[in-house]
Amino acid sequence: MKPDTHHGGAVLRLDVVAMPLALARIASILAHRQFNVVTMDVTAPVDGLRRITVEVDTADELELERLVKFLNRSPDVVKVIRFFDDTSHHRRGAFVAVAFPEGRLAEVVAIARAFSAEVVEAGRTRCTVFAAAEPAHVDALVEALSGFTIRELVMAAPLRMPRLLRKGHTAEDREHTWRRP
Repeated sequence: MKPDTHHGGAVLRLDVVAMPLALARIASILAHRQFNVVTMDVTAPVDGLRRITVEVDTADELELERLVKFLNRSPDVVKVIRFFDDTSHHRRGAFVAVAFPEGRLAEVVAIARAFSAEVVEAGRTRCTVFAAAEPAHVDALVEALSGFTIRELVMAAPLRMPRLLRKGHTAEDREHTWRRP
C-alpha cells in the first residue's frame, strides 16, 4: 500500500466566516471549477473565523488565479493565501499498521527509528507506527515498511504554516495574499 503522490499542486489557506453552509459553498466552488481536491483541512472556529487549507492538483497559474477570484466572490471568504514549499512549514501525520512474521518486530522498530517514527503499539506479529514529518519523509517511511504487510494506512492532510519572516524580507516575499478589493 503506497500513498498517492502528485506533483504540480497548489496549497491555499482560506479564512472563512464560521457560518452554516460556508464549507459547502467552498466545496461547490471547487467542484464547479473542476479542481481535483487532493486534501482539505478544516479547523474549528476561532473568533468567528474558520481556517480551511485546500490542496488542489494543478500547475496552471491562470486557472489558480481564476479559482481565487471565484473564492473571493463568496460572501463567506475573508482572505485567501497561497503557500509555497520554500516559504512554509509542511508536515503530515500518518499511522501505519504493519503485520510481520513472528520474531521480526526488531526490524520494524529499526525502520521506524531510522525515520524518527514512534511505535505506539506492538505485539508479536503486528504493530502500529506513527510519524509526523515532511510528506516525502512519511512517504519514504511507508515505502520502507512495504517489505512487510501494511494492514492499514491512515494519513492526515498536510499541515501548513508560514515560515517566520527573515530580515530584509517582506510578506510579499513569503506568500501571495489575495484580498477582496
